[in-house]
Amino acid sequence: MTKAVNLKILSINDLKPGMFVTTVILNDAKNKVKNQGRVNSQRTIDSLKKQGVTQVIIKCEHDERSCSESVNITHQEENKTSQVDVNDQQPLSSPPPPSTAPCSLDEEFTRSCEVYDNTTKCIQDLLKRAQNQQSLSPEAISLLAGEITDSVIRNEYAITILTRIRHHSTYQWEHATNCAILVCGFALFLGLNKQTAQKMTLGALLHDIGVAKIPKGIIDKPNKLTSNEMNVVKKHLSWGHQLCKRDGFTDPIIMDMLINHHERLDGSGYPRGMKKEKLSKLARITAIVDVYDAMTGDKRYKKSQQPINALRYLLGQKDKFDQSIVQQFIKYLGVHPVGSLVQLSDDKLAVIIEGNRSEPLKPKVKIFYSLKLQQYVNPKYYDLATSPITIITSVRAEDFNINSAKVIRNTVS
Repeated sequence: MTKAVNLKILSINDLKPGMFVTTVILNDAKNKVKNQGRVNSQRTIDSLKKQGVTQVIIKCEHDERSCSESVNITHQEENKTSQVDVNDQQPLSSPPPPSTAPCSLDEEFTRSCEVYDNTTKCIQDLLKRAQNQQSLSPEAISLLAGEITDSVIRNEYAITILTRIRHHSTYQWEHATNCAILVCGFALFLGLNKQTAQKMTLGALLHDIGVAKIPKGIIDKPNKLTSNEMNVVKKHLSWGHQLCKRDGFTDPIIMDMLINHHERLDGSGYPRGMKKEKLSKLARITAIVDVYDAMTGDKRYKKSQQPINALRYLLGQKDKFDQSIVQQFIKYLGVHPVGSLVQLSDDKLAVIIEGNRSEPLKPKVKIFYSLKLQQYVNPKYYDLATSPITIITSVRAEDFNINSAKVIRNTVS
């Protein structure tokens, strides 16, 4: 006798965050594909719907009532769901492959650290290659864009947390990496498909590649640039265009992001002073993400702004930035973006590890430091949506002599 397992077939419309999916069913049960993982957000469900998933098989866990009407599926029957001819699967209508199966923050974080570190190292090498007129390694950079996209799809918070680790000595390659992560997450948040999100991620990795040709003395100058120096800085767009065109990065998405991310709605930007009527939504998105990350990153000559101040700046520049996109970007990021350090009402410091779009002021956090004791404490998880503890304010790591990179990586993992 074959043993039954406690599984249940659900309509995709009945799937909820927190459920554990063992199999997704496409096109009214014609195709069944093994794709295991826990559903972490509504965005994952929406993504499955867009890819043609009509039903799922879930594993019943703690709530016996939810399984009272479950369909008992034998192991033999369950195995049949994976016996699908891959030739029958269309790339754009099939569910995410195993490399993009949704997973928890704990499961993804170590992997996302590897992706982030590999990307920043590659961008550093890319800038050196650009300085020396060498190839930009199209295959390597395209692979990185795919790895970032896959990581964001698996868990939108894991790699995004790392964008809050900043240091002035690594600003240039961190900026490219962070913009790629934020553009990717924002694109998926807006409902764009994976293929488009991945192209935008690649465009973000390359959007400032022309900066490699700007003299170091100008990049690191602590004082205001002269008009001649500013003209040199503006050339990074044409230099970047030349480099990308030479190495085959000619996709319209990449070109639009690279050339137009310094344009502004009122025509005050560069290189062509284009006004809003001629600026694509893609150019507007890239401009917002580029400014946000630039403002929140440490430079040799300027301290970073807190995310909330950067978002207020974008909101205040109504004539320069598309306000509808700024509002959506704030909804995507949250008032306190993941990776931010905050002071709680119980006199603890914590790092934001997961957002809460329904209640932005009540994210999930991990405490790591006691202000009363003036010492580190064992990390402890709080879901502020179910806790009386509240966020008092965001804080700077340096104000408490805290190594943010070490704290974030050790606390979250």
